[in-house]
Amino acid sequence: MIMESRENVEQMGIIFDMDGVIIDSNPLHIKAWRSVFEKENVFISDDDFSNIVSGTTGDTAIRTLLKRELTQDEVNHFNEAVDAEFRRMLTELNVGPVKGLRNFLERMRSAGHRIVVATSAPTKNVDMVMDKLQLREYFEFIIDRTRVTHGKPHPEIYLKTLEQIAIPDYRCVVFEDSLAGVKSAVGAGLRVIGVTTSHSAVELNAIGASLTIKDFDEVSAEHISTLMSTN
Repeated sequence: MIMESRENVEQMGIIFDMDGVIIDSNPLHIKAWRSVFEKENVFISDDDFSNIVSGTTGDTAIRTLLKRELTQDEVNHFNEAVDAEFRRMLTELNVGPVKGLRNFLERMRSAGHRIVVATSAPTKNVDMVMDKLQLREYFEFIIDRTRVTHGKPHPEIYLKTLEQIAIPDYRCVVFEDSLAGVKSAVGAGLRVIGVTTSHSAVELNAIGASLTIKDFDEVSAEHISTLMSTN
C-alpha cells in the first residue's frame, strides 16, 4: 500500500463527483432512464446517455429527449421517476465503490487533506450511496443537485465547492467521469483527473482533463502534487 505522511505536506482539496467516480453506477442509471422513457416510446442509446444525460441535473436531458414543451412540474415528475427507479435497483443489487477508492480515501485523510463531494445527484441518491458503501465518514461536506441553480456543465457547483472548502483553486483537484462534469470543473478553474468509467481517456483529455485513471489504484498524493505544480 502507498502511504502518505502528514509531514511536509501542504493541505490539498480533493473533490469528487459521485456517480461514475465514487460508485460505478452508470449502468444502473442507463437502465433507470431507459425504464422510465420506454413508457414514453423514447429509446435512449448509449451515446444518448453519454452525450445528453450523463453528469447533468436531468432537466435539460428530459426536455431534449422528449422533444416537446414541458412544465417544470412535468420535468420534476420524470426526474423523480428516474431517481426512484435508480434507488430501487441500487437497493437490490450488489454495487461497490470504484476499485481502490477506499484505500485512496484513507491515505488522503491520513495525510490531512480535505475531501468533499460535488455531485449532480439528488440528496436521496447521495444518502443511499453513502450509506450503502459506508463512505460518509470520509467526506467533510457534500454539495448536491439541491444546492445549485445551474447544473453541470455550468461551473456553479464547483465554484460553490471552492467557496466552502476555502482552499485556493490551485491546491484543489477534481475527480470526474462525465464530459459535462469535466467542463464544469475546468470552467471553475480547477485541475481535473478523469476517471474512465464513462468515457475514454482521449475524450476526457480532449475537453480538459489533465490526467486520466482507470481506478484509484493508479493515483497517489504525489501524482496530484505533480499535477498541481505544472502550468
